[in-house]
Amino acid sequence: MFKNYVTSAIRSLKRHKLFTLLNVFGLATGIACSILIFLWVKDEQSYDKFNNQHAQVYRLTINVAGIKAAVTPLPVAEALKRQIPAVKNFARLVSLHSIVTVDNKKFDERNIFYADEAFLKIFNYPLSKGNRETALSRPDGIVITSATALKYFGTENPMGKIVHIDDDVEGNNYTVTGVLQNPPNNSHLQFDALLPIITFEKSSNYSYNDPAEWGNSIGYTYLQLDKNNTTPTATQAIEKQIDAIQTANDPSHTKSAFTLQPLTDIHLRSDLMLDVGGQGNIQSVNIFSLVALFIVLIACINFMNLSTALAGQRAKEVGLRKTLGAVRFQLIVQFMLESFLVTFISTFIGIVIAWLLLPFFNDLSGKILSINLFNADIISTCLGTAVLVGLISGSYPAFFLSSFKPVKVLKGLRIFGGQKTFLRNSLVIFQFAIAVILMVCTLVVNNQLSFIQNRDIGYNKENLLYLQMPQTGDLQNNYQALKAMLNQNPTVTNYTLIEHLPTYLTTGTTDVKWAGKDPRQQTVFPHIGADGNFLKTFGIHLLAGRGFNDDFKGDASNYVLNETAAKLMGFSAATAVGQNIVMNGRPGQVIGVVKDFNFKPVKQTIEPLILRYTKQGGFVVIRTSPAKIQHIISQLKAVFQDVYPNFPFSYGFVDQDLSRLYLSEQRMSKLFNVFSIISIIVSCLGLFGLATFATQKRLKEISVRRVLGASASGIVTMLTKDFVKPVAAALLIAFPVASWAMNKWLESYVYRINVGWWMFAVAGLAAVVIAFLTICYQSVKAALANPVDSLRSE
Repeated sequence: MFKNYVTSAIRSLKRHKLFTLLNVFGLATGIACSILIFLWVKDEQSYDKFNNQHAQVYRLTINVAGIKAAVTPLPVAEALKRQIPAVKNFARLVSLHSIVTVDNKKFDERNIFYADEAFLKIFNYPLSKGNRETALSRPDGIVITSATALKYFGTENPMGKIVHIDDDVEGNNYTVTGVLQNPPNNSHLQFDALLPIITFEKSSNYSYNDPAEWGNSIGYTYLQLDKNNTTPTATQAIEKQIDAIQTANDPSHTKSAFTLQPLTDIHLRSDLMLDVGGQGNIQSVNIFSLVALFIVLIACINFMNLSTALAGQRAKEVGLRKTLGAVRFQLIVQFMLESFLVTFISTFIGIVIAWLLLPFFNDLSGKILSINLFNADIISTCLGTAVLVGLISGSYPAFFLSSFKPVKVLKGLRIFGGQKTFLRNSLVIFQFAIAVILMVCTLVVNNQLSFIQNRDIGYNKENLLYLQMPQTGDLQNNYQALKAMLNQNPTVTNYTLIEHLPTYLTTGTTDVKWAGKDPRQQTVFPHIGADGNFLKTFGIHLLAGRGFNDDFKGDASNYVLNETAAKLMGFSAATAVGQNIVMNGRPGQVIGVVKDFNFKPVKQTIEPLILRYTKQGGFVVIRTSPAKIQHIISQLKAVFQDVYPNFPFSYGFVDQDLSRLYLSEQRMSKLFNVFSIISIIVSCLGLFGLATFATQKRLKEISVRRVLGASASGIVTMLTKDFVKPVAAALLIAFPVASWAMNKWLESYVYRINVGWWMFAVAGLAAVVIAFLTICYQSVKAALANPVDSLRSE
C-alpha cells in the first residue's frame, strides 16, 4: 500500500512540474535561510557554555552615579571571599596594552591580561603545555596562547622561553610557564597572554592596601559561587552584602551598587561601559529568529496556495478515487505523503544551498560557522523542520482536496467555496504583510546606520590619522624631535598629542568639586588630556574663553569644559570661564568652554567632559591632506622610525574607528537587506499561485468576455484589481506592526531618526509594483489565450 502511495505521489509531482519546482524552490530557500539563521543564533547563545562551571560563575559589575560599568575595584574580591561564605573563589583580570619584545623582535599586543592564579581553575580553557595549578603562580611567569607561541617562537617549544613586557620604565622579563589552546570563538574573553596579577602591583605602582583603590574601578572581577547560592533570591542577597562591604571600605563614600551578572549573559545581555569587545545583542537574536520563522511560514503558505491552485485540475481525480472506493483517510495520507516528499526533497536541497552560501553568510555575519551533518542538534533541527514544514504546508491542501464531493465534482458543479477563498486570501495577506514589514525594517535600519555614520558629531572626523606613541623611555624628548619633523612636512596641516582618542572614551571620575556643588551630587566626569593643538586639529568649536596654549606654563593647572559640564555646574558658557574647580584633588581654573561633541557611541548621550592639559599622551593625531594618503603614511613611518627606532609603527584613522563602533548595526543592515529580498522573492511565489488559481477558476468567463469583444487590457485590469484588496489589507497590517517594532528598536539610540511616512510609501509602492508584475504574467497569459481552447466542450 505504501509503495502505491509513493508511486502515485511521484507521478503527481511529475505531472505538475512547474508547481513542483515552485514548491521545492520556495521551501528549499526558506529552509536554507532558517538553517543559516539557526547556526548564527545557536552560536550567539552558546557563548561561555563550554566552561564546566558556567552556572556558578558570575561577573561583578558596578553602577556609579547612573554609569554602569563592567570593571570594579580590585580589593573588593578578596574581601568578598573572606566575608561571604557563598563566594568559593574569585579571579580578577586587568587589561594591558604593551609592546612585547622577543629576541629583538617587537610586537604591539592589545590583548594581554593580568590574571589571578585561580583564573585557570574557574575557567577551563584547555592548557596544552604546563601545569594548570601553578602556571600563574610564579611572579615572573607568563601563559600564552598557541597562536601567540607560534608568532613569537615559530615551531620551537615555547616553555621556558623569555618574553619582555615593556609595561613600566624598566620593563620586565617573564618566563613562559604555560601554553593555552586558543580561546574558543564563543568565549566572551579573547586574549593572547596572561600575566600573574601579583606583578600588577609592582609594575603599575598599584597598592591593594591603599583605601583609595576601593573607589577605583579598573579590573574585571569573576566570582565562583557555591552551587546552592545561584538562585535569583540568593544572588540578590549576595549583592546587598557586597554593597555593604563596599560602603564600609570606600573612603570616598561614592554611591555605588553592584550586580552579579551570570557568565552566560555577558555576551548577549551587556550594555556596560569598559566592557570587553565583541559583544552581541539579544535583541538581534530575537529579531533574526523571527525572520527565520517568518520566511519558513511564507514558504509553507506558498505550498498551500500553489496546492489549492491545482485543486481544479485534481478535483476529478479525487472524485474518481472516491467513486472507486477510496475513503477520505486514504486521500489525506496520499496528499500528506506528497507534501512530505516535497518537504524532504526541499530540505535536502536547502541544506545544500545553506552549505554553498555559508562562506558568504560568514562574511556578512562576521562568524566562523560550519554545517556538521553528524551533529545531533543539526540533524534534529533539519528533521524537525522538515516534519513541521510538511505538516503545516500539507495539512490544509490534504484536508481541503479530500473533502470534495464526488457527485459535485463529476457533474462539474462549483467546488470552491467562499470560505476557502477567504482563507487563501488571508494567507497571502499574511505573507505579504511579513514581506512589507521586512522591507520597512530594512529601510529604517539602513537610514539609522547612515544617520549615525554621517551626523555631525561636533568635530571633523575626516582625514584624521593617528599614531600610537610609546609609553616607555624618554617620551618627551623624543616627542619634541617628532614635532620638529612634523612641522617640516608640508602634507601635515595640524597635529596634536592626546592621552585618549575621543571615539570611545573610557576615563571618568566623580571627584570633581566646584562652588555651589550639592555635596550629595555624584556625577561621573569623563576627561581627556590634550595639548594646545587639540581643538584646532579636531575642528572643535570654542563657545567661550580659549583653549590650551603650549607656551603658557600656567595651563598645566587649567581646565576646559564642554557645554554639558558647564550647564551641570550651573554656569553658562560665558560665566563658566574664570570659575575654579578641583578634579582629583588638583585645583585649577576654567579657561574655556567648547561646544558639545561625541566622544562615545551615539547610543549614549553626551556626558559632561573635562579637558586637562598634558604634554604626554598615548596618541599623536595628525590632520592630513586627503590626496596621496599612502605617500603620507610612508613619510610618517620613516619619520616615526627615525625618532622611535625600537617601537613598532602603528597607525589608524579616527573615522574608521568610529565606523567600527557600529559594526553590529552594519552587519544587521546587510542581513536585513538579504533576508528582505529573499522574503519578497518567496512571497511572489504565493502571489503567483493565487493568480494561477484565480485565472484558472475564471478561464471560461475570460473566454466568453473575449468572444463578446473585451480587450486584453480590460481583462488584465479586471484580474489584477481583484488583488488590490489583499495588498491593501497587507499594507494596513504591516505598517502599524513595522512602525511599532522599529520605534522600539530605535529607543536604544539617544540620537536617532524618525520613522517617516516616506519609508512606508516606498515599501508600499514597491510591494504593489512587485505584486502587479507577478500577477500580470498569469493575467496577460489568460487574456491572450485562444477562447476556443476553453469553450470547445461547451
